[in-house]
Amino acid sequence: MAVAILCISILLFVGCLGDKRYKNQLESRLSQAEKDIEKLRAGLALLQQQNRALVEGLTTRTEKRLLSPTSAHQQYVTFTAKLQKAYTSLNDRETIIFDTIVTNSGQGYDENTGIFFCPVSGFYQFAATLVSESGTDKNLDAELMHNGHQIVRLHATVYGFDGGSQVVNIHCRQGERVWIRHTMGVGDSAKMPAGFSTFSGALLSIDH
Repeated sequence: MAVAILCISILLFVGCLGDKRYKNQLESRLSQAEKDIEKLRAGLALLQQQNRALVEGLTTRTEKRLLSPTSAHQQYVTFTAKLQKAYTSLNDRETIIFDTIVTNSGQGYDENTGIFFCPVSGFYQFAATLVSESGTDKNLDAELMHNGHQIVRLHATVYGFDGGSQVVNIHCRQGERVWIRHTMGVGDSAKMPAGFSTFSGALLSIDH
């Protein structure tokens, strides 16, 4: 009987020790978890601070870019090009290349192709004047094109050194093209003298 009581006492003691050890382990883990949570909170606070700084930096850079001379310059788009070479022949639907730039703010007009590429989206005004060759006794016809579609036609009469002009206001999206091309009708001329014909355009209002 004494042996049994001793065994029970030993088991209870060991159990108590086990409970105490388990309790200590739980308290240790809880303490470590609390430390980990504090570290996570500190890390989150740091990330939030860095995010605010990044947003503020991006906002500042955006405002500076919008107010910079480059951005302001891009909103002033205008060009004028003139024909300094004489055309002695032109095919039907051939682009008339106004080869000499007078002004080209925004760099939209390409004097090598005769095509204006819209730098920004907005409403534009385009104007063109074509002069026919003297002594040909033939009409000169052309058309102002916008992205493959005819907007208006230009016509100079058979009498030579006559001029045909057009002015249009159209909306152009960024990257769209505007140009002048010759159209061959019955009895039309394919000749243009140097120094008389011009092609111009200007941005009236930019899209916002």
